[in-house]
Amino acid sequence: MPIDGPKEDNFFISVSQLNTLAKDLLEGQFPSLWIAGEISNLSKPASGHVYFSLKDELCSVRAVIFKGHALKHGRNLQEGKKIILRGKPSLYAARGEFQVIGDDVKLMGIGEQELLLRQLKEKLKAKGYFNQERKRAIPPFPNRIGLVTSATGSAVRDMLEVLGKRWPMAEIWISPARVQGDAAPSEIAKAIKLLNCASLIENSKIDVMVVGRGGGSSEDLFAFNSEIVADALFESLIPTVSAVGHEDDFTLADLIADLRALTPTEAATRISPNQYEIVEHLKASAEYMHQAASLKIQKFQQHLKLLSTRRCLQKPLDYLNQKSQRFDDTIEKFNRTSSTFLRQKSDKVASFIEKLQSLSPLNILTRGYSITMKAKEFESDKATVIVSAEVLALGDLLSTRLHNGTIFSEVKKIEP
Repeated sequence: MPIDGPKEDNFFISVSQLNTLAKDLLEGQFPSLWIAGEISNLSKPASGHVYFSLKDELCSVRAVIFKGHALKHGRNLQEGKKIILRGKPSLYAARGEFQVIGDDVKLMGIGEQELLLRQLKEKLKAKGYFNQERKRAIPPFPNRIGLVTSATGSAVRDMLEVLGKRWPMAEIWISPARVQGDAAPSEIAKAIKLLNCASLIENSKIDVMVVGRGGGSSEDLFAFNSEIVADALFESLIPTVSAVGHEDDFTLADLIADLRALTPTEAATRISPNQYEIVEHLKASAEYMHQAASLKIQKFQQHLKLLSTRRCLQKPLDYLNQKSQRFDDTIEKFNRTSSTFLRQKSDKVASFIEKLQSLSPLNILTRGYSITMKAKEFESDKATVIVSAEVLALGDLLSTRLHNGTIFSEVKKIEP
């Protein structure tokens, strides 16, 4: 603003404006950076924010992780620990202090861990641990549900609350295990195997098992990236659900389990049907079946009513007598018709026989004629009637057929 004085002093900005301008310039100029250093001056006030200095051999810088991210990464922040902090350079305008606002933390040496994890992942992939075809469906109506998680953490409380509301008729079997620390991998694997053994007992089959924890930093998930837990999940006879509670990172447990859920709450929701929805569905189904049955009954009633108007049902005896009389008439007509038909056919056959007999050569013999053949051909298929003396020779034996017998003779003389 303009004031009285030399021209070069006619304009000024306030300290607040200066710090705000510097803050905006810093935050607009720099992207998120990964900054390596050692933690010092660590402070964790009741607000949930975490304040500390990040230093190396030459310099230090103030850093802050606000509550939302501190809940995930606060466990890894300890005095003197070397970390890699992801954050943006900024300025705390109230005091004009340069600082870094962090949102993720990795421990120094994480590169070696990632290399080992990558090698283990390739090994398990070669053994078929991640094959989609081996994944099993989650039963839609589980009778028993197994939970592998910390007995005192928020994960087990959240899952029990969801399951109690959605599907209270299911039995919940909890196999507790530490989910963080050096002993976590072996305890988780042991808890998985324990539920599988229990499931083999008669009338104790467990339908689905949730293995998980309630969030945490990437480093907190190392138990779910261990080979011993991977083997236990792969060998489990119970369908498994991973619920590690970390949206950004896929653990080996996520890749091996039959189903992955982002959080324990989501896992409990996905494995349990909603009892109220099922009740409503059953009510709707029952109503539909009732309506369908009613329509069917009405249809049968109408059909029966129609049938009852028919004469055969009103006076069944009269109806049967009428049908019986009609049957007798039909039989009589058939007998009469068939008798006439047979007589006509018989007369026709007799006429044909008479005609055939009149045309028979044997009938001519009754009028004094005869048929002469050579005797040796008389009973053969080659017999021929002698119609000329030229075919005969002296001594030939002849057979002469008359109308009432046959005469055999010998040729003694031939005259032309």
